[in-house]
Amino acid sequence: MTIFYLICAVISVLMTGVYFLVDKKRDIWLLCLFISVAVCDMGYLFLSVSNTLETALWANRFAYAGSVFLPFCLLMMIMHLSRFRFPQHLPKILIGINLVMLLIAASGGFLPIYYKEVSLEIINGSAVLIKEYGPLHGLYKIYLFAYFAAMVAIIIYTAIKKKVVSIKHSIFLAFVVIGNIAIWLVENIIHTEFEFLAISYIVTEGLILFLYGILQDYGLTDTERLPDIPVVPQQISIQPAEQNEDDNIKSFNAVQIENIINTWQAVETLSQREKEVLRFILENKKRKDIAQELFVTESTIKKHTANIFKKLEITNRTELFECAKKYYR
Repeated sequence: MTIFYLICAVISVLMTGVYFLVDKKRDIWLLCLFISVAVCDMGYLFLSVSNTLETALWANRFAYAGSVFLPFCLLMMIMHLSRFRFPQHLPKILIGINLVMLLIAASGGFLPIYYKEVSLEIINGSAVLIKEYGPLHGLYKIYLFAYFAAMVAIIIYTAIKKKVVSIKHSIFLAFVVIGNIAIWLVENIIHTEFEFLAISYIVTEGLILFLYGILQDYGLTDTERLPDIPVVPQQISIQPAEQNEDDNIKSFNAVQIENIINTWQAVETLSQREKEVLRFILENKKRKDIAQELFVTESTIKKHTANIFKKLEITNRTELFECAKKYYR
C-alpha cells in the first residue's frame, strides 16, 4: 500500500504546483484546498512507512489536519463561486468547529475518546494502525456528512435562485461534491486497510483542473478571450474612478437587474466576470465592497469597471444607470 500512498502524495504535490501555474489570481480557498490535499496524502504516506506506534500516531494526526480542513475549503470555494452570501463571522465559526474536530481526531494515544485502543501492525510491508473506535469517533462521519450536505444544499439553492453565472458552474460543482460523496460512501461500505479518501481528494483536484475552463468564466484566470466590441470615440474619457460613483443613485432590485442583463444587447459583449461585477454596480455597491464580495483587489474591480464602461459605451456610473433604466422593466 505504501506505493499507492506515495503515488497519491506525489500527484497531490504536483497538482499544487500546477495550481500555481494555472491560477494567476491565487484564489485563497482553491489554494487552501490543494494544500489540504497535499498535507493529508503526505500524512497517509508517512503513516505507511512508520516503524513505531508513536510515529504512526503523529503521521495520522498530520493526515487529519489536512482531511479536517479540506471539506471546509471546498465549502468556502463553492460559496464563493456560487456567489452565495454568508455572514462575515461564518468562516471563523467553521474554523473553530474544524479545530475542535481536529483535536478530537488527534486525541488517539492520549485519550480513549476517538480510539479506545490503537496498535501498529505491518501488513504487506506497510504500517497500519489497528484501531478500536471510541465514543466520539462517529462525530467525524457526522462532520463530513454535514459539510457535504451543506455543499449540495448551496449548489441546489444557488441554481434555483440563478445566482450561478451559468449551468456549467452548477454541473462542475455538483461533480466535485458527488465524486467525494461516492468515494466516501465506498470507504464506509467496503472495510479495507487502504484510506480511500486519499483517492477521493485526488479526484477532487482532478475535476477542478480538468474543468478549469469553467472556472475561467468566473474570471479566475485572464485567459478568456474577449469578443470584439465597438471602438469608443477618442473624445470619450473612460473614468471609472471612485469619485464618479453617485451615492444618490437609486439601485435596482434583483429582478430589474436580471431584466437589464438579459435585454441590454451590449451586455452580451461582457465576459462572465464583468457581468458579475455589473450586477454589483447596478446594486450601487462601492468598489471596495465589490472587491470584498469577490475576494479580489480594488484595482481588479477598477479594471473590470473600465472594461464594462468601454464596452457599453458609457463614461461613469450615472450614465450607466440612466442607460439601464431603458431595460429594467
